[in-house]
Amino acid sequence: MKPNNQLWILGVLLLAVLPVSAQPFSLNDKIQPVELALQEDSRPGRGDAKFLATLSTVDTTNYYYITGHDMFRFVDIIVKGLGNSSPLEASLVYDNWKDVVETQSSGRAEDGIMHFQVRAYGAIGLIINSPRDETVNFTIMASASTPRKSYLGNPFVPISDGDAVAGAAGTSGEGGSSGNNTFLYIALGIALLVIGLLAGKLMGRKSASVIALMLTFTFQAAGQNGATPGFFYKDRYYNGEDLDNGKFEEDLEEEMGDGYDPSDDISDLNDKLNSIKEFLDNATNLYDSYSGLGSCINSTPLPGEPRIPSFCDEPLTTAGPDNENSCAACFLDARRQFNEVRYLFEQLATIYKCTKDFSNAALSFGDNASGIHAVSGMAWQTQRRNIEKSIVDLEAAYDNKYGELLNSLSESMLKLSECEARYGVEDWFDRFGYMYFEFIKDKYRRKD
Repeated sequence: MKPNNQLWILGVLLLAVLPVSAQPFSLNDKIQPVELALQEDSRPGRGDAKFLATLSTVDTTNYYYITGHDMFRFVDIIVKGLGNSSPLEASLVYDNWKDVVETQSSGRAEDGIMHFQVRAYGAIGLIINSPRDETVNFTIMASASTPRKSYLGNPFVPISDGDAVAGAAGTSGEGGSSGNNTFLYIALGIALLVIGLLAGKLMGRKSASVIALMLTFTFQAAGQNGATPGFFYKDRYYNGEDLDNGKFEEDLEEEMGDGYDPSDDISDLNDKLNSIKEFLDNATNLYDSYSGLGSCINSTPLPGEPRIPSFCDEPLTTAGPDNENSCAACFLDARRQFNEVRYLFEQLATIYKCTKDFSNAALSFGDNASGIHAVSGMAWQTQRRNIEKSIVDLEAAYDNKYGELLNSLSESMLKLSECEARYGVEDWFDRFGYMYFEFIKDKYRRKD
C-alpha cells in the first residue's frame, strides 16, 4: 500500500482511538464539557484549514474541548467578551481538567482578546471563567492551519564531484508492499477502551456513567433553565463563511438587543483573525510560536540524523522541489514517498507514546483508587492484568506497523538509488542511503 493511502487510512482509523481520549479526564460528573468540532474552512485562500466560532454565555465556569485538528496543524484559539467590560479568564488544559497549561485574562489582553497558539495530538481543553460570577457574553474562535510537515528538515546535501561516478544506470530491487494498517489502530482503540472501562469499574456506577459518555462521544452542553433573553446559554456555532457574509454579526446584534453596537467587537475580532492568517502565511518558523501540548508530540529535527549526499538535494515542497530544473522527474515521486514515510514514522511514534502515557496513568490511578474506593486488592489485580495485556497487544501492533514502514522507506530509497544511478552515482543506496536507513530503523525501534 502506498504511503498516501496510508495517510488517508491513518486519519480515518484514528477516529477509533480518539473518542476514548477525546477530552481532558475528570471524576467530577458535574463537569459536562461541550465539544467544539472544527469544520472545513471553505473560504477562498484557506486551503484545507479548519475553523469554528461560537456565541456563548458564562456566569460561573464553562468547559469546552476542541477537536478536528491533528498533530501537523497549528491551532489558534481566541476568546473575547462581548458588549461589556466584565472580566473573563480563559485556561488551556490538556490531560485532565486540573492540568492547567496556561491562563489568560481579558483585562491584560490587547482589545480584551485572549489568544492561545498550540499544537496537539489529542483534544484541547478550554475553561472559560467569570471571576466575579457575572453573566458575560463571549465568543470562542478556533482555527487550525493546513497540515504542515517541515520540522524534520531536509536530510539531503549536494553530492561532491568525487562521489559521483559516471556510468550506466543499474537496476535496483524494491521493497515489498507495506501491507495493511488496520491492525495497529484497532489495537490502539481497544487498548484505550479497555483502560477506560476498567477505570469506570473502579469509580463505581455513577462515575462509570461519565466514562461511558466519554467513550460514546455524546457529551452535550449542560442546559440552563430560565435562560435570560439577550444571552447565549445554548451555544451557537458558526463557520468561516458566517463571519464573511454577516450572519455572525447579525445574530450577535439581534440577540444582544437595542443599545449594543457590535461594530467595535467585530472590528477587533476581524483584525485579530487577519493578523493570525498573515502570521501563518509569512512566519519562517511557526514551531517557535506554537507550543506542543504534552510531552509526546515532537517539533524538532531528529538529533544525530545523518546527511545524505544526493544529486537532487533541493528541499521538497508540496509543488515539488524548490527548483524544478535541478532534479529529474524520476526523483519527484520517490522523494514524496520518502518524506511521507518519515512523517508516518513520527505519527506512529506519537500515537504510541501518547497512548502508552495514558495507559501508565490508568495503572497508577487504579493502584491508588483501589484503596480509596474500597475495591479489594484481588479484584484490582485481575483488572490490572487485563490492562497490562492490552499494553502488550499495543506493543505488538506497534512492532508490526514499524516493520511495514521500514519496507516503505526501503522501497522509496531504492527508487532514489535508481535515479541517482542515471546521473552518475552508482550504488547510491549502499554507499550513502544505507546509513540513513539504519538510523531511522534504530530511531523508531520500540525501546520499552
